[in-house]
Order: sequence, then structure tokens, then C-alpha cells
Amino acid sequence: MQRGRFADRRASANTLSSLAGPATVKMLVGKDKQEFLLARKLLASCQFFRQRMDAARVEFEKGQAHIVVALEDQCPDMFELFTYWMNERRNFDRFIDAAEADHTCKELHWDLVNLHLFAAQLDMSALQDCAMDAIQDVYLRRNWDINPKLINYVYTSCDPQESCRLRKWIVAMTAWTLGGVVSTEMSNSIQRQFDQFPDFWAEYHGHTRKMAQTGLEGHFKNPQLRLPSNNLRNEERQFGFRQCSFHTHRSTVGQGRCPHAASLSPLVPSPYTDGYFESDSDRGESRFGSRMVSPSSDTIPESDLETS
Repeated sequence: MQRGRFADRRASANTLSSLAGPATVKMLVGKDKQEFLLARKLLASCQFFRQRMDAARVEFEKGQAHIVVALEDQCPDMFELFTYWMNERRNFDRFIDAAEADHTCKELHWDLVNLHLFAAQLDMSALQDCAMDAIQDVYLRRNWDINPKLINYVYTSCDPQESCRLRKWIVAMTAWTLGGVVSTEMSNSIQRQFDQFPDFWAEYHGHTRKMAQTGLEGHFKNPQLRLPSNNLRNEERQFGFRQCSFHTHRSTVGQGRCPHAASLSPLVPSPYTDGYFESDSDRGESRFGSRMVSPSSDTIPESDLETS
């Protein structure tokens, strides 16, 4: 799997134990400099944050020292999700519940998309996968078709490697959307995007061809449905996707258990652990349970197009 642009696995195990100075980092996010507090040890293994902490100032507030890092180009709402996950290692169900109650699911959708991409940049694969699960869940709860604005954003503004998993899901969602009852406006919008983005059309064509080869029906197989297992019976394969179909580890997990089902040790938190606390959607009683592309290619290899 390709590394995120800010990944740095060479940081020694002594990094966390040898930290000197303030233990807390105050993040000033966005143009309005909204404040978020994070434990420095949670960020020390990440080159992106380590570079900024090394160049940051220290300020004192009520006798407490903080490293102050400004992230003016990030969205505070997205960073709130990031901070929550770094501290709690839980899924984003509570945010989806709140967004449904406040009628702000569209806004949360974009925050989750940007969180997924931010996590990909940082090589935080567990967070990347957790955000992808939440995007699926929002679409499932709202019963949305694929959003043409999302297609346009991903295929015009996003790095193809960082958006690989999102592109894969978009392609599957497009096949499902076009396979059902769809308005002329939606159909024409997607066709224009096929014409505008050759990579999108190539990935869609590869996906639908593989679906046909496996005897699966695109209008039945809903990418919103994340089934609670990677080992599916034939009838389950007709209607939803494996638990890890759109995860970073899809090519290695096979029919095994999702590595995110294992809890992190609360004593050794790490932004680079490929596991987080078990969520409700990880458990068997849940109804639906909740490889990066080659650097030389902007398209998803056909072998990596998930149909089962």
C-alpha cells in the first residue's frame, strides 16, 4: 500500500518516551483559529504534525504550557471529527445522529469526505477506513444516490492515490444509482462526468464488467450496505458489500476478520494503529456491520474493483 504524503515510519519507538516540553498541543484551526487540544504523544509519530510542532511556539495559560500549532487551511468541523477520533478511537455514529436531528447531514458528509482524505495524507489507515464507514452510513440513513458534486470534487481536486478508496466506492455507488430508477437530470449529469473524466468512465466500465462476469446485479448490490463480515453467503453478496470492501486493507484481509474489530490498548494510543475500539457496527448483531493505485496510474486497477 502506498504511504500517505506525510507518513514517516522511521520515527523510533523512543519518540514518545523521550518527549521533552509541553505535553499538550493547542491546534488553531481555520481562519477563525478555532482551538482544539490534543495530547502531544498522539501526534509525535506523524511527520506532518511533528514538523509543525518543532517549529511552533510555546505559550502559557493558567500555569499550563501548550505547543501552539496553526492549521489555517483545515476546516474546524472536519478537525473536530479528527480530534474526537484521536482521543476516543470510536466510530462517528454520534455525529451522524446529531446531524440527522439538526438536518445537517450534507455538511457532515463533506466533513467526512475531507477527513478521509486528510487521514490518507497522514497515512492513518484506521481513521481513513472509519471515515469511509461513516460516509457509507450517512448515505444509507438518508437513502441518497451518488452525489455528482462529490464525483466532480474527487476527480478534479483530489490526489488519485489519496482518494483511491473513495473513488472505488463512488464507482460502485454510480453503478447502483444508474441501475435503479433514476431521473433524466441525474442520468445526464453522470453521463457528462463520464465524458469529462476518462478515469471515472474507465473505472466504472471495469466495475460493471466484473459485476457481469460474477453474475451480480448492480441495481441490487447497494454500496451503502456494509455487511458485518468478509465471509459472505451467496445471497448476501447480492445485496451488499463485504465489511472491508472499501477499507485500505481490503486486498490483504480476504475473508478474514476486519482488523479494526480488535480494540486498541488504551495504554498505548497511536495514530498509526490499524485498529480502534469496537463499534456497534462491528458486532455480529449489527444489521449491516458498518490498495492503493500504482503511482504511475490515475485509475484503479481492474483487479482492485470490488464486486463481492
